[in-house]
Amino acid sequence: MKSKSRALMILVLLTLAFLTIAYVLPVYVVVVTSLKTPAEISARRYLIPSTDLQIENFVTSFELILPSLLNSAIIGFSVTFLCLLVGGLGAYYLARSRSTFARVLFILVGIAVYLPYQVVLIPLVQIVAETGLALTHWGLILSYLILNVPLASVLLGTFFLAVPRELEEAAEVDGASKIQIFFRVVIPVAMPAYASTAIIIFTQVWNEFLLALTLATPRTTTIQIKLAEIKGSFVAHYELQMAAALITLIVPLVFFLALGQYFIRGILAGALKG
Repeated sequence: MKSKSRALMILVLLTLAFLTIAYVLPVYVVVVTSLKTPAEISARRYLIPSTDLQIENFVTSFELILPSLLNSAIIGFSVTFLCLLVGGLGAYYLARSRSTFARVLFILVGIAVYLPYQVVLIPLVQIVAETGLALTHWGLILSYLILNVPLASVLLGTFFLAVPRELEEAAEVDGASKIQIFFRVVIPVAMPAYASTAIIIFTQVWNEFLLALTLATPRTTTIQIKLAEIKGSFVAHYELQMAAALITLIVPLVFFLALGQYFIRGILAGALKG
């Protein structure tokens, strides 16, 4: 038995070591490449650190991506806030209403979450064009809202199903209206779900490429589009692209660290009813 347990432990450790290397190695290459000169990158010695660290690569990259970084931050935070507001209200209705319509609507919203957004890309662009918001920040915000409100409704709705109704009934006895109950009772209890939903939606919007490529202009270019452009057309400046990629990680990383304490709690609470 001991030999089997030891063999199993060795197998687990080897598997963990392999997965750790597979995960860390690309990050290591990005960091090392971001500090190299173009000549060192051309030598194709990707794992060897530079002997002359090029810190100015980060300065140059930051200056190039700053407008796009601000665009993505404006769009990402706006979409996240509006999704939590609109999706939260919709989720509360779907979770608390006992009508057949609400149940059918909940199922349809759940189906919409798993529908690839590429399927509705052309109609979505046409809708945004008809509203006159195409090629603006508001056009991108509206598009991402249409795509992410169903996800927010499903995630928050499953959590609301686990919130005890007795809390709302007690507030109702005290004379609170439905809106007051939602904002003063339900939301404080559901903060883990709101935090985890915010992280998921913000990360999706921040990393989205295809829709931004379709609707963005030079004035509204998001960070993912800029990362693809920063490499250059004729000469590949991989050192600038890698440095820009590392800078781009800062905003979602800080956002996750700020709300991360609620993330696992919110996911588990929303998934495990009762």
